[in-house]
Amino acid sequence: MARIVHIFTFRAFPTVSDGVPLTEAYDFGRFTPHLVNRPGDMLRVTNLGRHTDVRVTTEQSTLAPLDITARLWSDGASLAQLHLSYGLNDPSPHEVANHLAIFCHERTSLSFDGVALVDWLVGKAGLDRAPRLDQDVLQFVELDDAAGLATDKDEPSNDAIAMIYRTAERLPDGGVPTHVPAALNSLAGAFAAHGRGVVVLGGQSEATALTVRLTACELLFAVGRARHARAKIENLLQGSRTRDEAAGIWDDAERLSEVAREVRRQRTIMALDVQGYADGLFMPELVIDSFRTSFAEALRLSELTDSTVGLMDALSDVIGSSLADIQLRAAKLADTRERRWQLGVGMASGIAIPVALLLSYFGVSSEATIPADRSIYDLTVYGLVWALAVASAVTIAAMTLRQYFRTKNGDSTTWR
Repeated sequence: MARIVHIFTFRAFPTVSDGVPLTEAYDFGRFTPHLVNRPGDMLRVTNLGRHTDVRVTTEQSTLAPLDITARLWSDGASLAQLHLSYGLNDPSPHEVANHLAIFCHERTSLSFDGVALVDWLVGKAGLDRAPRLDQDVLQFVELDDAAGLATDKDEPSNDAIAMIYRTAERLPDGGVPTHVPAALNSLAGAFAAHGRGVVVLGGQSEATALTVRLTACELLFAVGRARHARAKIENLLQGSRTRDEAAGIWDDAERLSEVAREVRRQRTIMALDVQGYADGLFMPELVIDSFRTSFAEALRLSELTDSTVGLMDALSDVIGSSLADIQLRAAKLADTRERRWQLGVGMASGIAIPVALLLSYFGVSSEATIPADRSIYDLTVYGLVWALAVASAVTIAAMTLRQYFRTKNGDSTTWR
């Protein structure tokens, strides 16, 4: 007996109102205490029912009617996984490989009783809009025993490798890298091996197989979050990818601040929702840790996380220096405006004060001091008055120009 589980990842997934916690939907046996202690676990399961005699077809293939049980795993953050499981009675490894290849390689044309995969999910889950099928497909093959899965050297046999790599062709011995988690192969009569998208288990207990599946799905959610975080940052920076638009974002303090806020938010998601799943801190079970490490390596999760975090850290540095440059230029511009304003005020004062002096002198004078037949421009009489007025104008102008050039050259010393 072979139990096959096909897991499709969807993004931009609408909120699902119903659903129960994982520990209520499945029996994880001795692993349950570890699961209930994880903080902030948002995974919920919605049972979409068992569907009998479903004919699965693609543009190129047709499978015999299957009794498919469908469940939806949702993380509450726009990501979800559709789990489709069914059993095959005593299938050959190459029959299993054919099922895996059809559900994976032809997933964009999959239909169930004539209904496309995405539309089928929308109808069964009662969604208000269609989500997007992501690139990640994870498949489990769970066999009752490990017969024929391992060689004498406890390495995957050709039959196991054929299932892991979804090929009906018999592969040559060796030369094809697979991952064999040591702890899952430590019990007599049990075997486990996997690649990036297929996990083959033989002779494992039901609770162990289910917990291994949960671990793999969590890592797949982590990959989805990391990919989404990187896409969010790249979309914000889309305008800076061309030379003509590059200056637009790096010289715009408001847009830079928006990018900085988004970088901080996505950096937090990377720390909590990606690295938190990957390190397995809240599930210290050696058997599962062996698989977690092995499968994370197959997914290259560490490489993806490091590169994404490195990108965000580099962006933070660039944003910080760009904001500092903008602030410096803004300060210089404000200083230039202030100096020009002071120059204008000083020059205006240089005109207004002498005029005021002349008006105050000539305006309050009487006929006795300034006869009507005598011109105010008569320098022989009023030369001292005009000299004082001109001297005040020259003094004010000189002081204003002196202060202007002093501040322009970086000396902020006040007038003296």
